[in-house]
Amino acid sequence: MTTHNYRTLNALMRHIRDDAGISIRGSAQKRALAQLGYFHAYKGYRYSSAPSKRIPYADFAELRAVVTFDTKLKAIFYPLLMQLEMNMKNLALVEMLAAADSSSLPDIYARLMPGDKKNGMRGKLEVIHASNGALLAAYKRKNAIASHYFESSLQTVPLWGLLEIVTLGHFAQLLEQLSDPVLNSIATSWGLQRKYGELAPRLVFAVTGLRNGVAHNGVVFDTRFQTAKVRGGIPALLKSEIGYAESVQIRFDTITDYLVLLAFLGSGLGLPKREIRELARAFSSATEDLFERVPLNIFSMIVHSDSRSKVQQLESWLRKQ
Repeated sequence: MTTHNYRTLNALMRHIRDDAGISIRGSAQKRALAQLGYFHAYKGYRYSSAPSKRIPYADFAELRAVVTFDTKLKAIFYPLLMQLEMNMKNLALVEMLAAADSSSLPDIYARLMPGDKKNGMRGKLEVIHASNGALLAAYKRKNAIASHYFESSLQTVPLWGLLEIVTLGHFAQLLEQLSDPVLNSIATSWGLQRKYGELAPRLVFAVTGLRNGVAHNGVVFDTRFQTAKVRGGIPALLKSEIGYAESVQIRFDTITDYLVLLAFLGSGLGLPKREIRELARAFSSATEDLFERVPLNIFSMIVHSDSRSKVQQLESWLRKQ
């Protein structure tokens, strides 16, 4: 007699019914569970923010509605995140090349990184070491950029090649080591006031977790992708620039705050205003659809009570840009 060391779909449905108290039955919901994936859907979406905050689903249709909402968020955010990453890197590249008057990485390190920024000289050396590691890894996997430059007569990769290869997180670490005048120039090119130069790397760090969560199809609705608190003046910057009342909280514990951040960055970086306004409208539409599909107690765990007012103020600000 064959013994299974896994649960069949029927057994998983019984487990969801009997152990989680969620009604699930019939061929349509069975197929939906198979399509969504037990571990990706049920395990990933059974709580909000922390495993201790279980979402009180009564029916599988409610869980499916939350998964659909999360999928819509990723579809809304993905194009903008990719555009932001490209624009931030390319505009920073222009300013760094001009400041160093060179594309050579040794020149960049010597002329733009004073060695007295985060973690001092150790921080600078760690960034250089990580850059070399990223280039080596790219060459080993036969990356076209690394292969082209390392196999040329110069055997060196220019700054633009490095920025094409490194992750968004490493790009932020590189920015942290730049001198203040260079950071101020980069901030200006991103549509920020020059005085906000020190926020440039923090802004990149702020979107990195969301970018990775969206790109790798992780759960994003409850901001669990966040690896560190978004502080360092960014909440105050958004409140001041967009015109939120003092009582409004921007803590990045809700996905709405990330919508605000992406829209603000997109506007500063010169993305078409129509596309950014459509982003906000699509977010509102997805939220309203979820409201129609789940009970209020579940909706309140997914979408914070101040979400609508935040989006309305954001849309008002966008219309003025």
